[in-house]
Amino acid sequence: MLKNLLRSILYREKASSAKYVAFLKKQGVQIGEDVTIYSPVHTMIDTTCPWLLTIGDHVRITHGVIILTHDYSWSVLKQLPENKGRILGAQSPVTIGNNVFIGMNAIITRGVTIGDNVVIGAGSVVTKDCEANSVYAGSPARKIMTIEEYLHKRETAQFEDAKKMACIYRERFGTTPPREVFGEYFMLFCDADEAKQVPKFRAQMETGACFDKSELFMREHQPMFESYEAFLEACFAD
Repeated sequence: MLKNLLRSILYREKASSAKYVAFLKKQGVQIGEDVTIYSPVHTMIDTTCPWLLTIGDHVRITHGVIILTHDYSWSVLKQLPENKGRILGAQSPVTIGNNVFIGMNAIITRGVTIGDNVVIGAGSVVTKDCEANSVYAGSPARKIMTIEEYLHKRETAQFEDAKKMACIYRERFGTTPPREVFGEYFMLFCDADEAKQVPKFRAQMETGACFDKSELFMREHQPMFESYEAFLEACFAD
């Protein structure tokens, strides 16, 4: 409790995601439900004109993200002899849709609209609109695949990714990894009832405020492996 109190005193509105979201709403930013700002202290959201920013439901904003609704480069133009001190404003709305993930250190510039169901890759500089159901990455950010293609890519990589994790863990620590290590891969070897009893797995099912959907999926689909032991056996088969 003392640690949280000190953090609140030191970081004020950026002490937690909930505090930062509440602060932004109070400033005039329109923010939907289930929005998480994972590293408020290292996130910069432009509140020069907060009413120009709209963030939808189920949005994940990670470490180092910058969201801008203004551009102060007009200060250079003001100094030009041919402009004679004229101020040319540069403020534009930014809209982030529903179910959006913004990767680490991404920059969203003014005037951008990001559609629903979009992934923005780490380090991206988003200078133009991002269409819904897509994955964007790069500087400047460009569309690299549809969200359906990304879904298929992640589906097909699940076991191989988990296998690499298991092998590296055993090599690094000289022991078999506990099942909690696979907090993002438990659907490979757990049924719904078992997963609900493991706090780390249950927390992942609750992510995005859609626990019921995760549980239903697990009841309608058998895991690839009948048990954690069978999963490990397959990982170390080579």
